[in-house]
Amino acid sequence: MDSDQSIELQGLIHRIQQGDTGAKRILLERAYERLARLTAKILTGSFPAIHTRHDLHSIVHETWFRLLQTLENTQPPTVADFFRLAAHKIRQVLLDVAERERRLAVREVPGLLGEASLEGNSGDGQQTYDPEKLAMWTDFHRKVEQLNTDERSVFEMHYYLEIPQAEIAQVLELHPRKVSYLWVAATEKLADVFGNDLESV
Repeated sequence: MDSDQSIELQGLIHRIQQGDTGAKRILLERAYERLARLTAKILTGSFPAIHTRHDLHSIVHETWFRLLQTLENTQPPTVADFFRLAAHKIRQVLLDVAERERRLAVREVPGLLGEASLEGNSGDGQQTYDPEKLAMWTDFHRKVEQLNTDERSVFEMHYYLEIPQAEIAQVLELHPRKVSYLWVAATEKLADVFGNDLESV
């Protein structure tokens, strides 16, 4: 997202505030491609078993639909607020899908596949349900909600939305060093889920 795109999005947000309902869909259309890229990244990195069982576009569409519904009652005043809302919805959808998968596995996996299938990969090399890994990643994404406002804003925009820290500094009107400090602080608080190494995140 360059400065021109940021200005365009801010203009769309202003139109929404003025009652232009068509601007909501335009705003989401501008964000759809990014939502798809980010959802794919998080699915393959955090929830690979879910990735093999769910169509990417169905998850992106659910995120898009929830954003549209939220924008009916909420008007983010700035581009930064819109990005934070989008990041929250991505995480919300993925956690809901993970919970549905967990419940499904509890009911079906032991009876259909046997206890050995819970340990990792099936004989054909395709990844199966891994309850420990799913629980770990679910815990990680929920812990993001517990960060303080500034840390969560920076983490959401950098991790979920892949916005460079320099651009985050511009959007949030913070010094780049402050953004870097908030990113480090956030990752340190989340590191207990993965030990001392967040490289896998």
